[in-house]
Amino acid sequence: MTAETQPENSPPHLLQKWSDELPYQILLLERVFLPEDFPFDYGPLSLDALEAHLLERDNSGQENEKWADFLESATAYLGEVLLGVAGGAWGWNTRPVDGRPGQPVICPDPELNLSPVAPMLLISYALRVRTGTAFGEERARLRQAVTARQQAIPGWQPVKEHTPLVDPGVVRPEDPVLSAWLAERAEGRSAWAKDAFDGAWRWNYHPGTLDWLEAVVQQRFATVAEFDAARDEPFVQGASWYLGEVIRRNKGAVWQYIPFDPDADPGAPGSRENEWTEVPFVDQPDKRLGGAAIPLECLRELLPEADGDGEPNERRRGLKGELFWFKASSYAHVGALLTRLGMVSRETVDSVLTEYAHFAHDELPPHEVPDALEAFGVAISAHADDVDDLEESYTSLLTEGAALTDGAVTITDVRLHGGEYGEILEFTRNGVRMTQTTEHYSFDYLDHLAISEFIGHLDPDPGDDTRRFYLADFVHLRDAPYESYYVFATPEQATVLEKELGLDLR
Repeated sequence: MTAETQPENSPPHLLQKWSDELPYQILLLERVFLPEDFPFDYGPLSLDALEAHLLERDNSGQENEKWADFLESATAYLGEVLLGVAGGAWGWNTRPVDGRPGQPVICPDPELNLSPVAPMLLISYALRVRTGTAFGEERARLRQAVTARQQAIPGWQPVKEHTPLVDPGVVRPEDPVLSAWLAERAEGRSAWAKDAFDGAWRWNYHPGTLDWLEAVVQQRFATVAEFDAARDEPFVQGASWYLGEVIRRNKGAVWQYIPFDPDADPGAPGSRENEWTEVPFVDQPDKRLGGAAIPLECLRELLPEADGDGEPNERRRGLKGELFWFKASSYAHVGALLTRLGMVSRETVDSVLTEYAHFAHDELPPHEVPDALEAFGVAISAHADDVDDLEESYTSLLTEGAALTDGAVTITDVRLHGGEYGEILEFTRNGVRMTQTTEHYSFDYLDHLAISEFIGHLDPDPGDDTRRFYLADFVHLRDAPYESYYVFATPEQATVLEKELGLDLR
């Protein structure tokens, strides 16, 4: 690596050190220095907000060390946002600044013929002029240069060098070893839950169940040595799977596996020395600053090395604390995934994100992810609370679902009749009359079991179109009504949505 072969204060070494610390700096900005409602959209809205926070804190009289840490984190984020506009990569300017041997700069795409931009100097300028618009004006300048290049060369786009652990990446293809392990865990989950929780009623993937899991692990094993001796047994493997599934379903992580690679450098992923090799782990490669964890190691760290050691491996937060490091899905993330899968156009995503701009980058709890799919036009929902009119509600559900099929299915003449509340639902599908028995206990609530039975009539006829409606299952909170969501996708698209959004589609 450059950091190992270059002198400590050489530009390559300093740049490598900055790049290595950059994800941590942005994570600090997000989790420590800025409020929860800060719009981390890597766009103009966040730049204005960041500049406002810097101006506000500049006069707060806080300690110099804390202020310096804040400035460094702001530098990292500001640079990444500007790189997102102008492309290019991080570089290093050797001119000393405040006792430092230089400073990081961003070097826009070479085809723009622009000089490097020093985010630290831009922050200093913003604090000096105090207009609140310095960051936005610099972004606009870079955008203007990009637009001019695009006018000269239609279709041209600036190219940004990938920033490891900050820019979204690509999910690894599922390894056969991982597929077999997940299938084995899924098949034995009921028996494992009965053994672990003395009955499967607590087994619902809610974060609160991790307290039970933690207690059970600590009851079964007194030390790390005992845990290691049982690491291949069904209980430990099932516990690892369950912890990973709670993270996956609540935060939209994916299971990953790195097989042994005899050609990997010592310590690199794939080598025997690397802890991520040949062990199932959960990861968020397609999210900015996504988390990653090896569930087996998380369980292991609950235990002391030996009897009487006291605090087990200095773990303070417990298993629920692991969720803190994982970033939940957002409208922006869901839109990017749907675009990648070819389910919606870029224009549709941009339109939805513009409409929902104030919360497009907010974290989505798992039960709101299907609602985002509906907002992007790839899902429909059946209302779980009271409705104004049963027949009108069924009509809306059927016609909205048919509209997603691009004309493959048409629904007309929806009627609900017979019985005190209307027990027979009839509708015409592509000219053929269909009948569905329903059961209602009042005029106010739809029959969701009946909906799950007749939703298949909205699927296109077998042939070239493999899309169908899948019932979306997700982690439920206690004592809350939830809509029934049906996602329209191909089997391949449904598989990706399941893996990357933490859903079960059936």
